[in-house]
Amino acid sequence: MRATLHQLKVFRQVAISMNYTKAADELGLSQPAVSIQLKQLETNLDIFLFEKIGKTLFLTPAGKELRVFCDQLFINFDNIDMTLSGLKGELAGDLYLSAVTSAKYFTPHLLGAFHKRYPKVNFHLDIVNREQIIQRLYDNKDDLVIMGLVPETMALAKHSFVDNPIIVIASPQHPLTKKKNIPLSELAEHAFIHREQGSGTRKAFEQEIKANHVQLKVNMTLGNSETIKQAVMADLGISVVSRHSVTLELATGVLKEIDIEGFPLQKSWSLVHHETKHLSPIAKAFVEFVLSPEENVPALCNRFLAHHFVKKT
Repeated sequence: MRATLHQLKVFRQVAISMNYTKAADELGLSQPAVSIQLKQLETNLDIFLFEKIGKTLFLTPAGKELRVFCDQLFINFDNIDMTLSGLKGELAGDLYLSAVTSAKYFTPHLLGAFHKRYPKVNFHLDIVNREQIIQRLYDNKDDLVIMGLVPETMALAKHSFVDNPIIVIASPQHPLTKKKNIPLSELAEHAFIHREQGSGTRKAFEQEIKANHVQLKVNMTLGNSETIKQAVMADLGISVVSRHSVTLELATGVLKEIDIEGFPLQKSWSLVHHETKHLSPIAKAFVEFVLSPEENVPALCNRFLAHHFVKKT
């Protein structure tokens, strides 16, 4: 191929940033140096890689093909470094991970436990909502993601590792707390508090009520489980949450779990990646670590979940 590795590195950064100045900053080069490297690359390949329409930079069809090639090339470079490190009895490199907001309480502790075993691994963690996680999966931004409800429209591999039971809660004064084996349809007769659109908990619950043809009377939509707990305590309505998020409230009786037929919904948090994704040695090691019976990761995660919610409240 009539291109140097340095030219391909410069091209890839410009293709990521779609801006010469930003790419130059990322590479520690001047903008003229970046322009010269790209011009030489296009000359060597005898084809245009970028085109500018107005003030906006676009990849040409050839540029898009070269971007795919470069992405794989530099992933392979990273992987060979990791593989060679592994052959020397150590694992070193970067792990890119994102997690949904409901998993933010245990994920850092999970990484901490993994880091004790592999101290030369560098972590890059983003905590985002479910809609953002799905977009990151589409964009292939991470090695692995941690999420609850996995989208069925994508070919994904799922490794479930921690239970996440979804329950219906109410204030102690609510009439439903005095009943047993309540049909799901009876929820339609009471004011309901929803999580925001994009929440995995809301999505799982909506699938359940849709399958049972139940129409709720939603009188409020709130952005997080902490606010929902306070609203339910104030007897503004009933709601659904992860049981992990109300550990102390249930134990002290300020909230009650309603006995609904078919509940709790037995969900879980999972490690997720594209089925066809070539996992790096570090990503493979992380999956093996999380799923290893010897590590007992579910107990580790549940311990920190309980610790967080008890301490916070």
